[in-house]
Parts: sequence; structure tokens; C-alpha cells
Amino acid sequence: AQNRNFGDIGDIGDRKTRATPPADDAWPELVELETPDLPRLRADVLPGWAGAFAQALALSTETPPELATGLALAAAAVPCARRLRVQVSHGHREPSNLWLAIGLPPGNRKSAVHSACCAPLVEWEREATASMAQEIRQAESEAKTLQARANAARAAAARAKEQYEILAAANEAAALEAQISPPPVTPQLWTSDATPERLGAMLADQGECMAWLSSEAGIFDMLAGRYSKGIPNLDLVLKAWSGDPERVDRGGRPPVYLLSPRLTIGLSPQPEALRGLANQPGFRGRGLLGRFLYLLPPSPLGFRDLGEERAGACLPEGVARAYRQGIRAMLDWHPALDQEGREQPHLLTLSRPAYGEWLDFARAVEHGMRPGGEYEHAPDLAGKIPGGAARIAAVLHGIENAHGRPWETAISLATMEQALEIAAACLRHGMAAMLLMGGDPGVSQAQKVWAWLQRGRRTEASLRDAYQALKGSFPRVSALVNALELLEERGYLVLVTPAPTGAGRPPSPRIIIRPDLAGGWL
Repeated sequence: AQNRNFGDIGDIGDRKTRATPPADDAWPELVELETPDLPRLRADVLPGWAGAFAQALALSTETPPELATGLALAAAAVPCARRLRVQVSHGHREPSNLWLAIGLPPGNRKSAVHSACCAPLVEWEREATASMAQEIRQAESEAKTLQARANAARAAAARAKEQYEILAAANEAAALEAQISPPPVTPQLWTSDATPERLGAMLADQGECMAWLSSEAGIFDMLAGRYSKGIPNLDLVLKAWSGDPERVDRGGRPPVYLLSPRLTIGLSPQPEALRGLANQPGFRGRGLLGRFLYLLPPSPLGFRDLGEERAGACLPEGVARAYRQGIRAMLDWHPALDQEGREQPHLLTLSRPAYGEWLDFARAVEHGMRPGGEYEHAPDLAGKIPGGAARIAAVLHGIENAHGRPWETAISLATMEQALEIAAACLRHGMAAMLLMGGDPGVSQAQKVWAWLQRGRRTEASLRDAYQALKGSFPRVSALVNALELLEERGYLVLVTPAPTGAGRPPSPRIIIRPDLAGGWL
């Protein structure tokens, strides 16, 4: 800032400012902030009971519809990942697990929406565990009895004098221990905190399907090396997105081979928790961040009614019950069996019109990744969106046929169109998320200043007034000036210090908005 030559100069501390704004045709080229006009996602884009629930939940919590829609979609993906996969074309199959991240600032009742969407999963886990309690206790008792008998036989072998007695007692102990089976594992659908090794063990114990559901971004800390002295540990999670085989070595236990691990992720982190993730080793380069479907809805804080008498303040019991019954029905789908009797997902197919619509979308995205194309700088994100759209279609088809057998009918054109609407919105939001995750932290401060100027349709303002209005976000004037300078560098405004007109306090520097932007507010 000190090196800029603006002619007539005024001071803000050691910062230099203009004495007059530039001429209308002398403003620099405008460099956009990370706040593009992102498409909104309606709650009713989800079919039937899921869309009705998401819409009612968004109204009752006064949260953006994208939050309830994204988390309800993630919850529905949990049973779909266990029982469904989709064949897009010959040689192209996709599992139906999804990774979703819906970014919202704190104070937006994310935990309430998260709890409501995950409630059927928690309820199913609790009931399944209770129903197996007696079986588990009996298995544990039998194991203890066999172990006690084996210990007694081993003690007899130690006391025996004759070789044949020693061999007989040792063989008896070995035979008894061979009969000991581990107790049944209680069903677990999801977690919100685990080491990579523990996550692998959970996948092995739970039919190779698990979900990570959280209103925070802790999974990124885990992957960045929270439990491994800062060394990133991405292999298992990356393979659990695509369903690729993986070997899990668990300390003190035999290794486990995962044939097709499938991890579903549903997060609602603060946008600031996403900032800078692209700088974590391997996060962008190995394709971790490109696997997510992102939604960055605007925050309604400051514009909510909060009254209990308003329309939609209460979530209708019938809507909540239909959602609960739908998720429960999906969790109760029976698996397919292969020739060796092992469980595997059912295979969904696309109707020909649905495949044609998907192919048009995939080709459009493909063209966008060409040099100079819209997605040239985010091929990791755009390249996975067509497959993600097929996965979304599988989940929507599962929702539509929750109380039946979705594998007996092909995915329709209407379902694919809904899936592509979601995928297209996630692609636009994902492009903004990629900028956020690799961007300058000062941009978020500049966005706060620009939002204040926009809301007031201000063509100019004094620095003193701006600080009084924004001091909750800027404890010092210098921090506010830093944000204003970033906006000035990008061509949104200029800081002008009028010349003193006499004795007394010098005039406050003025914030002058770019004329062509200010003209759109008048």
C-alpha cells in the first residue's frame, strides 16, 4: 500500500490513500470475490416423503433448504450404500454412497437439522442392539465357559507326568479354544470420530459399509494426521469412496481384506473450517476434495422470525413419521447373494431415456474441462460429477421405492432429471468451495464489508461509519482497512481522504464504490 502512487495522498496511519477517486473510465478491471451467485436447491427436489420432510424441517428450523436437503440425502444414502449399486453403462458401475458437505456459519441450528435427519439411523441402531443383547450375552457366556474349560485342560497338561497325558490334555485345550467364536457384532451405521485404523475395523465388522455423519469438519483433521503425528492417512478413505479393495492391519488382530468398502459422509461444517483445506498435503492432489458434493447456501442469520406462532414453526408429526418409516424401510432391505452365498448390493439399471439424459450431462461437463473451459481448473471436481449424478439417481430411486424392491425397476427419466439438477447445483457450489478451500483468509473479511455496503445500497460511506457498523467483526480499525484494501485491489472501491477544510478533527476517509456497481443499486 505504501508503494502505490496515487498523486495527492492522505494518510490512514502509515497507509496511503487518494485525495480524489479515479475517473469513471480509469477504474481497474474488476476481480470477483469468492461469492458467486450460486443456484439455490429446493427441498422438494427430493422425491416424496424425503422432500416433504426436508421442506418442513427447513421451515421449522428457519434454515436454508439446502441444509435439510443435503443431510436427508446423506441419511438416505446410508441404507442405499449397503444394498444398492448402479450400472451406468457397460463396464461402468457406481456404488451409491455419497460424500456431502453443506457449509454454514455457526448459529444456524445445524445440529438440530443434523439430529432430525439422523434420528431414524440412531433409532434403528438402538433397536437392533437391544434385539441382539440376549444373543450377545449368551455367546459371551459360552465363550467364557469354553475358555475356562480350556484353561483347566491346559493346567492339567502342566501337572501331568506322562507324555500321553500331556498330549491328551493339550489337545483338549486346543479343541475347546477352537470352538470359541467371537460374539456377534452389534450393528453400527455411523460414527463421527475414529482413527483411520478404527474406521477400517468398523467397515470390516459392519459389512464394509459405514457413514461418517457430523455437523463439524473433524474428519479432515483425522485425515490430516491428528492421530498419526501429522502424517496424512488417506488411502482407506479414498478407496472407501470408490469401493476399491483395501487391506486393513489392525494391531493385535489378523489383517482384514475389504473387498468393496463403502463410506458415506454427511457434514455441515463452518465455511471457515473449509478454508485452506486445499493446502493440506494430498487433499487436492490425490482427489480427496473433488469427491465431495458441496452446497454453500446463504446464511439467514439476522432475518429469521424465531416466533413459535409463525407458519411452519412445528414439524408436522405425520411428515416426521413418514420420513422415519421410509429410512427404516430402506434399512430393512434384504441383500443380494452371490454364487458363494455372500451378501452383496443389488444392481440398479438406467432406463434408456435416463441414460441418454445422463450422457448429455456427462458430455457437457467433459467439454467444460477442455483448455479455456469453465471447469478447466477443477478437473478433480468436475471429473467426478457425472458419476456422482448416477449415485444421486440411485439414492433418489431408493427413496421412491423405499417400501418395495427398487432393484426390480429401472431408474426413470424423471428421477435422473432430479439427480442432474442436484448434481449441477453441487458442481456450481463445488467450484466456489474449491476457491474457498484454497483462498486467502482475508477474502472472508472483505466479503463482510462488501455485504454491508450492498445491503445499504451505499455508493459511498465514511470509514468511521463502517467501523461503527462492523466493529463486531473488526476489533481494530486496521483490520477493517486491510479488508477495504483487498476490495480496492480487486477494483470494488477506493479509499479517499478529503483534504482538511480547517481546524479541528481531520475528515474521516471516505469509501467510494465503483460507479458501475453503485449504479446498479440506484
